[in-house]
Amino acid sequence: MNSAPNIIYILADDMGYGDLSCLNADSKIRTRYLDELAGGGMIFRDAHATSAVCTPSRFSILTGRYNWRSRLKKGVMFGYSQPLIGPGRMTVASMLKSRGYATGCVGKWHLGWRWAKSGGAHNPVDYSKPIADGPTAVGFDNFFGISASLDMPPYVYVENDLPTAIPTSVVAASGGQEMWREGEIASDFAHADVLQRLTDSAIGFVERSAAAGSSFFLYFPLTAPHTPILPSEE
Repeated sequence: MNSAPNIIYILADDMGYGDLSCLNADSKIRTRYLDELAGGGMIFRDAHATSAVCTPSRFSILTGRYNWRSRLKKGVMFGYSQPLIGPGRMTVASMLKSRGYATGCVGKWHLGWRWAKSGGAHNPVDYSKPIADGPTAVGFDNFFGISASLDMPPYVYVENDLPTAIPTSVVAASGGQEMWREGEIASDFAHADVLQRLTDSAIGFVERSAAAGSSFFLYFPLTAPHTPILPSEE
């Protein structure tokens, strides 16, 4: 059995410092479970992201590099963007994997990958074929999630390198707090169910890794509370 510590890195998308009740007594919501985590560990009150938006912050988290050293000099990527992490670039995942860790990524990738091309002008992506240069190419043993933000098409789950279903329709754009863009959507995809699907997958990875007796690294970039804002009753 590997005695190295397990690591779970949870990245909340668009969560403000003052949203947590353990950090802000006047927060409008009570974040009970996050408060419990904070109470049993450490809180860092002077920590900083390399960027305030999605893609560049993730690039730095995984590679350790200043985000604008990549080819992306401003803004973020989208659901069909090409991979930002170059071939051979060490990541936290590849480094830990080389030291015997089981490595998993569950959630919103938003660093680009290569969709298989169909050659058709109407539908240039062949969702029946594996993606390339995604999470499993940069050190993750397993991946389950989506290509970019939950408001960016295509609305398709990818497990390891293969889409779980082929889009059969186009969902219309939605506005307000439930905002998402128009785009292709797969038959097994519903925006309101995504957070629970990701959570179940993350728990499954932890349970499988624990049963195997291996130390594990789970990178868990959530789709929330970024738009669309679709909280379940729970």
